[in-house]
Amino acid sequence: MTDKLLIGFGDSIMAGAFVQPEDTYLVKLGKMFGFKTKNAGVPGNTSTQGLARMEEDVLRFRPDICIVAFGMNDHYAVASDVRNVEKPVYRKNLRIMITKLQEIGCKPVLCTINPVIAGDKHAYYYRRHPEEWYLHPKGVMAWIEEYNEIIRQIAKSMKISLADIAMYWKKYVHNGGSLAEVLRTIENSGDDDGVHPTPAGHALYAECIAEEISQWL
Repeated sequence: MTDKLLIGFGDSIMAGAFVQPEDTYLVKLGKMFGFKTKNAGVPGNTSTQGLARMEEDVLRFRPDICIVAFGMNDHYAVASDVRNVEKPVYRKNLRIMITKLQEIGCKPVLCTINPVIAGDKHAYYYRRHPEEWYLHPKGVMAWIEEYNEIIRQIAKSMKISLADIAMYWKKYVHNGGSLAEVLRTIENSGDDDGVHPTPAGHALYAECIAEEISQWL
């Protein structure tokens, strides 16, 4: 165990909703690299809510590394073509977060948003968020990809580490994996979730983020 502190800053996925603490990707990363860890994930949080609590939950601990993973609660529609946190605000929030981390000498790692199981009005994502609201562009995954592009652009322009979870999961599916294995489904949990990772999904997160951390340790 080193004296380095790794903080995970995000929403319910970071918090480890529906999995045991030892199965979360944050704990897995701590064990991989011998880091101390602190989980600053809060279920339901947007980037705006995260920014408001950043000093209390992250900065005062002066972490060496911080995984920043917001977006699942920012992108979703609250009315037809209206996003919960609009893209310009989301972009600004992430840039402020990264700047604040850099100012205390912390190494930030930005994560893109994992894909979801869209389903229909009877089950999964579209049961909770009406499909007809996702018009421009068409469909929830297109909306998520817009936010992922913002994340990628920020990582590139601010020259920080990017754990491209979305791309990593896409490759996993291309190579024969299934979203039904890495996201909570009726079959594996009794719940038509389709958003939160299973322990296998958290392991996939950890693999992707570990590749980034390994490059600069």
